[in-house]
Amino acid sequence: MRKIIFLLTVTCVLGATSVFAIQGKSNVLEKNNQNIASTNSSSSKEGLNSKDGMLKRIEEKTQMSQQEFEQNRAEVKNLMEQNRIEFRNWLENQRQEMKAKIEAKKNELEAKLQKITTERKQKITERIYDRINALNERMTDHYLDVLEKLEKILERVESRTAKAKANGKDVSEVEILISQAKDVIARAREEVKNQTQKIYQIELSNENNLKLDTGNARQKLHDDLKTVEKIVKEARESVRLVIVKLAQIPKVDELEISTSSQSNQ
Repeated sequence: MRKIIFLLTVTCVLGATSVFAIQGKSNVLEKNNQNIASTNSSSSKEGLNSKDGMLKRIEEKTQMSQQEFEQNRAEVKNLMEQNRIEFRNWLENQRQEMKAKIEAKKNELEAKLQKITTERKQKITERIYDRINALNERMTDHYLDVLEKLEKILERVESRTAKAKANGKDVSEVEILISQAKDVIARAREEVKNQTQKIYQIELSNENNLKLDTGNARQKLHDDLKTVEKIVKEARESVRLVIVKLAQIPKVDELEISTSSQSNQ
């Protein structure tokens, strides 16, 4: 029963934070695109590292008591949370820098617009520029939220896998999938990180091409976000595969750590 409840809970979380959420945001993206058209370093600490996980700690110690297990689990959890906080702090600083750059580019855009079109069209084009770059910020924030949720789920799964390993269960296939999931999440986070640093400029040619020029910028954003969305979905799928494989270990939810429990050599 515990296994069933856990799987149902995690499956619901995965679905809510990835497929439906991402699809929903994709619909928002499409809607925003239509609305726009109608108006004419620290990379090593940014994701889970296999050396930081519970499985590594179990491997390095032949015996571990329940108290030691819980202490190690708390340390791993705190470390991962600190990594996420540091990344969020970096992101906030990056956002402030990007806002200044976006505003500078907007000033350049305004100067060019004054030379080629009317005031009304200038305002419309500037508004499109603002919306495009604001949408990029909202979507990248969403994708980062999804990845953080996936990381937290994977931490829980790795902890349960470590407990199974400490009880002598063969978790080699699960370990491989966990490592792969961490790699995909790290790549996805890097992709989102790069996306946060993009500015979508409107390359102006002449007044007659304003609609085409703004449409090109809008399409560029759409294509870039689709690329990010794809790898975020891959991260979600990689975590799902870990959960499925772990669930195949008999009575995995009934296992506990004792003072004499030993991990596999």
